[in-house]
Amino acid sequence: MTTAAARRIPVRYLSLLVGSLGMQGVDTTGLLRDAGLEASRFDNIAEMLAPAEVEAFLTSAYHLTGRTDLGFEAGRLIKLNSHDILGYAMLSCRNVDHLLALTSRYYHFINPLFSMRYRRLADVGGEAVFNPVAAMPLRTMYFVMEAIAVSVQNQFILLFGADSPAFDVRMGMPVPAHRLRYLELLPARFHFDEGAMPAVTLQIGVRSLELPLPMASPATVEQIEKQLSASTRRPAPHGGWTEYITMLLRETDRQLTLDEIAGRMNISARTIDRNLKKEHLQFRDLAQQVRFERAQSLLARPGATVSGVAQQLGFSDAANFTRAFRRHSGLTPTDFLKTLPVAGSVG
Repeated sequence: MTTAAARRIPVRYLSLLVGSLGMQGVDTTGLLRDAGLEASRFDNIAEMLAPAEVEAFLTSAYHLTGRTDLGFEAGRLIKLNSHDILGYAMLSCRNVDHLLALTSRYYHFINPLFSMRYRRLADVGGEAVFNPVAAMPLRTMYFVMEAIAVSVQNQFILLFGADSPAFDVRMGMPVPAHRLRYLELLPARFHFDEGAMPAVTLQIGVRSLELPLPMASPATVEQIEKQLSASTRRPAPHGGWTEYITMLLRETDRQLTLDEIAGRMNISARTIDRNLKKEHLQFRDLAQQVRFERAQSLLARPGATVSGVAQQLGFSDAANFTRAFRRHSGLTPTDFLKTLPVAGSVG
């Protein structure tokens, strides 16, 4: 698993957003200047941005526009041919199933910050899961998740028009302030879950998977796949595992298990353990640390009770929580509250 700093993001997707904002009257020259980015870089589709530059761009864009829906807006602008040569292979697939399978193999060309895993579920349909594969600021992650989710719907509409299939998209993030905009995207249905692992999950029925694409050309797909396979390999996991696993644990309300995380990443629990040990950590210790960070945060809220926090964190009762909290911090929950500038009340 790489850190975000080790990956670079194609500028072409943000270029679409810059152009759209400019047409809406936004001072994009000032936006890029405030972000410390040369405008000429957004004219070159081969240009790549470091994650820190993407974050600077988003900081400037959110501040200048005052909007919450920039990820949604970016997704509405993405078409299949936005993906350079891979986009033409996607357009040339036989059907939706072929399109999703192909995209999952080469998704790192589109978005190095997320992975895509696709599987066919017998007679049920198909599932594509987009997972973050690098630690990144929360705002960046939610921006990318919305862009992914909305772009899926937009690309189906462009392929099939009024006959676009219905499907469900589940997003592990809070309900956005602009949630009503998602009602524009029917027949696609969007579901938000703040307590789930950060991910975008597409679920589509078996009949929809067999829908033929209008520009199918298996020979074109084969030729482009050869070029893509020769040009670069999928990035190998290395470094940054502690930062990444900590991000997942912190951004999910409930206590995640090692097997759950491994399943979402499509790797073995042993692989995660091995890489954490290289960084002199164990998953159990990392999960416990994050759990008690959350415990301290919950206890500090006005009106919090020991029993209520214990229940939220999955302890069987307040006594077990108190013992565990003392083992971790050397203090009882009540003693911990006395150390805060303004102590809350517990019972």
